Amino acid sequence: MADRDNQRSNHHENDDRSGEARSFPAWFTASRYTHRITVEILQHGPISRVALARRFNLTQGAVSRITNDLTHLGVIREAGTLPQADEPGRQDGRKHSSNSVGRPQQALVIRREAKTFIGINLHGGTALATATDLACRPVGRSHSHHIRQRSPSQVVRMLSNLAQECMREISQAGLPSPSGLAISLGGRAEGDRVVTYAPFLHWSEPVDLATEMENTCDLPCLIFNDLDALALYEGWFGEGIGLDRFALITMGSGIGYALSEHGMPVSSPDEGFGLIGHQLVDPDGPVCYLGHRGCAQCLTTGSLAEQYSHAIGQAASLEKLVKDLEEDMPQAETLLNLTGYRLGVLIALVANVALPDKVLVGGETSYLMKRCIESVRKGTAAFRHSQMVEVPVKIIGSDWLCWAQAPAARAIARYLQGPEEADKPE
Repeated sequence: MADRDNQRSNHHENDDRSGEARSFPAWFTASRYTHRITVEILQHGPISRVALARRFNLTQGAVSRITNDLTHLGVIREAGTLPQADEPGRQDGRKHSSNSVGRPQQALVIRREAKTFIGINLHGGTALATATDLACRPVGRSHSHHIRQRSPSQVVRMLSNLAQECMREISQAGLPSPSGLAISLGGRAEGDRVVTYAPFLHWSEPVDLATEMENTCDLPCLIFNDLDALALYEGWFGEGIGLDRFALITMGSGIGYALSEHGMPVSSPDEGFGLIGHQLVDPDGPVCYLGHRGCAQCLTTGSLAEQYSHAIGQAASLEKLVKDLEEDMPQAETLLNLTGYRLGVLIALVANVALPDKVLVGGETSYLMKRCIESVRKGTAAFRHSQMVEVPVKIIGSDWLCWAQAPAARAIARYLQGPEEADKPE
């Protein structure tokens, strides 16, 4: 097993080869089972060697050799004992069977303080950054800058300032220098490096943002679609842990969708274009900017404000709708329940096609759906067979910090798994 910790490529060599892929560092290179066991300990620790052997159908001797190697590398450590009867199950409800209760087992945990990462999310007119440890937990406070100038050089300068602020947080916490930087945005990035589509930045041609950031910050850098990054974050550190397949729908200024299998987002050349936002959810709904009547754009913040303005006969903002909901205004309640029903229809469409174990709903206005969850269920049930299993739906809220943690999560996945395994389902 080769330790490649703290390796840095020469970021200033061959700068004229813009867009050439540079390898993101991996902590170590080892067998596929070694990497998978590392991830299992990260997600389910504290966990015993017995549970790991059962999970991967390996002998306890093989697991001991792997965990001894990981301990030697400083990836994991022992943390007390774990009674066999209390070995952790999985969040999807599947539990390890045991016919007998043996002696307590050594509990293994990831050394989350051993590595740090920086995640930055570009959203609309704001960039939000956070430093994280190896378990994607924030280090210090988050940092944000308004995106006032949008030329590539000015955006790079602003992102570099954010990265420097996060580095100071890491240093003040007494933690090691970051092992990598990752950035997510609404759009597409070819090869996880070159931004080819980011409408809110108004770039007219591809920008090798990863190379620009590497040259400025002297950190290996990756660029991701924000929905894919959030899907991985939920699959590794959030509501999707242990699920074979889940779908993520976000609602806010646009409508987003991502599918995850075994904790990894399913990639496609068409990702980042927001195509699910124009799926039909209500044939009597409002007309979107492309002329579609009743598509999922009716769930966006802009459309909700327009619909409420029409309902009350005067110009209204989303804030006005929320305020009137707090005061139980009938027009506001009617629109909210209609929106919940339409979201339910979209959930049914996703569930019927993708067959997920669970559907997660996030984004800046998703919290409102908790107030009309029965309407969401009715919309879903209307387009599902009566004998189908009810689709579990979880409203994950609108914490913007998670959107900054999400690209860091993708960097952590790459760092622990290596590039060949980190971006594809098992």
